[in-house]
Amino acid sequence: MPWNLISFSYLFFGKFTLMKPVHFFILLFVLFGFLSPGQNPAITIQKFESAAPYTHLDVNNNASDFQFAIVTDRTGGHRPGVFMDGVHKLNLLQPEFVMSVGDLIEGYTEDMSTLKSEWTEFDAFVDSLEMPFFYVPGNHDITNEVMEKLWLEKFGATYYHFVYQDVLFLCLNSEDQKRGAGRGTISDKQYEYIQSTLQENSDVKWTLVFLHQPLWVQEKTERWPDVEKLLSNRKHNVFAGHYHHYVADDRNNGKYIMLATTGGGSALRGPQLGEFDHFMWVTMKETGPIIANVALNGVFDEDMFTAQSAEMVNAIEDMTIIQIEPPVMEDLDEFKSQKVSVKLTNDLDFPITVELKERFNWDLIGRINKNQITINPNSVEFCELELERRNNAKIESPFVLETSVQFTSNGTDIEIPGNYYIEPIEKRMLLRSSSKKVDGKLSDWNELRYSFASDQENGNQASFDMSYDDKYLYIAAEVQDNEVLNSGKGAPWTQDYIGFALNAEALSKSAMSKGKHWYAYELYFLITPETDNVSALTHPNDRLPEGFEYKTTTSESGYNLEVKIPLVYIESKQGKDWKNLRFNIMTGDRDSNQNEVMTFWQNNWRGTENIVGSGTFFREENQ
Repeated sequence: MPWNLISFSYLFFGKFTLMKPVHFFILLFVLFGFLSPGQNPAITIQKFESAAPYTHLDVNNNASDFQFAIVTDRTGGHRPGVFMDGVHKLNLLQPEFVMSVGDLIEGYTEDMSTLKSEWTEFDAFVDSLEMPFFYVPGNHDITNEVMEKLWLEKFGATYYHFVYQDVLFLCLNSEDQKRGAGRGTISDKQYEYIQSTLQENSDVKWTLVFLHQPLWVQEKTERWPDVEKLLSNRKHNVFAGHYHHYVADDRNNGKYIMLATTGGGSALRGPQLGEFDHFMWVTMKETGPIIANVALNGVFDEDMFTAQSAEMVNAIEDMTIIQIEPPVMEDLDEFKSQKVSVKLTNDLDFPITVELKERFNWDLIGRINKNQITINPNSVEFCELELERRNNAKIESPFVLETSVQFTSNGTDIEIPGNYYIEPIEKRMLLRSSSKKVDGKLSDWNELRYSFASDQENGNQASFDMSYDDKYLYIAAEVQDNEVLNSGKGAPWTQDYIGFALNAEALSKSAMSKGKHWYAYELYFLITPETDNVSALTHPNDRLPEGFEYKTTTSESGYNLEVKIPLVYIESKQGKDWKNLRFNIMTGDRDSNQNEVMTFWQNNWRGTENIVGSGTFFREENQ
């Protein structure tokens, strides 16, 4: 008997215990005749003798069915207003309750005032829901002991379960060892809890598991493989978030789904590529869950983007099908026009079609000689783009080439859209020098040839340079900052920082890199001044090259950074006769109010206006 019926009958039975027996049994008949959960409402309609204006009268309203929603990542580059838009729409649709899969706040800090402020903001969002909300932690919610302690103070547990309508809801903590993004785990203690919970609920009709990081696609997840063994003989589904990219997979006798975003950072290329803002709508029936993805602009079924489709799209994106030769100039002021080669490569065993379209630009005219090209399996095609300065205009914005890669996968037509931003780029030289001591003092640098500055009031400015000798690449940077904020702990991006991205691949690939998959093809490095607060990504294995050294120092005017990178890292990408490097440098400047201003030398490679080949340095000749 449902709790509300139990409560209702208790009130009546308690009040009318002195009733005559006949009245009492009439009351029982009324209660159980009209409120029994096994009885479904019926439609009362006039009788039709033959034809009727309906298909049948079996109402889809089984009393044991129920609906709930799942929201996914709000943070990791959150976009203001999106999550609250989802809250409003959930209130319109009225699920019975709302589940989550973590990354609710930005976190990644030990500063208690910041954490409390972020939780206050998020709690205000879910307080607007007209139904219960169940918390599940993500790596942005628990990254250190301080954040874990605050979570426990607020919510009591980092993993737990409940049963509703004979369905087990198992809410797990993929951050139980606080290893951060891409390194989720299930500890021995949590595994024992999961094991006992599943044993105690062995007869439920279905099991639903919620966690943040999809551990089935990660390595070194401790006890997660054992958890999958426990689930393998049960009717179950598993829901996670983290990668901001929707993928559904049939595995382990269940459906395992990575949700996309409810406001977290995303390229938003659409449902067909698994990149969209949504919440999941689950209708639980006797036969199992029926899943719909409710985008903030549409509704899609659960298999709209499968693991097989994701594998195919990733393979195609990793191939660098479109290679645009950047127009390199010794003197940008001399640029009038240049023909740019566009190479189209298909290494797959089926044909693909590429569409190319010029977008109007006030400064540059672009003319592509072929607008649609079908590339046969394992083939290469070429076309040509003529780029021309318009009426001696000052080049203030790049020319945009719109592209579309089209193919069919498992009977589904898939289109991968893209925009490539093209403009003349300066031929910057990477100079040979004597070896340099990495001490953060910059005393052995004659000058720093390049500079950039924030366009925000009171923002910082920076100068930098690079050189190389027989063994190392050297990087030096000087940042002018009137207030250097560093707590000595926490992630670099929660305080002042400097960082860079270095792509050591050949120009044909590095020029096209957009820093996708969190800089999968670059060495990406962030550091807070005068601390060991470092965030570094390299491919593969997230390890800095052996022999990599760095040093930061603070000064009266700001702070400095020096780095040396072994040339064997570059040679591993291009060979000993390497020709070029692609480089971008950025700073993060926070003030005492925790407002952040991020400034890039070149357009952000992960942003929407990454310029082909921007930041390329050419190795000095006459070695």
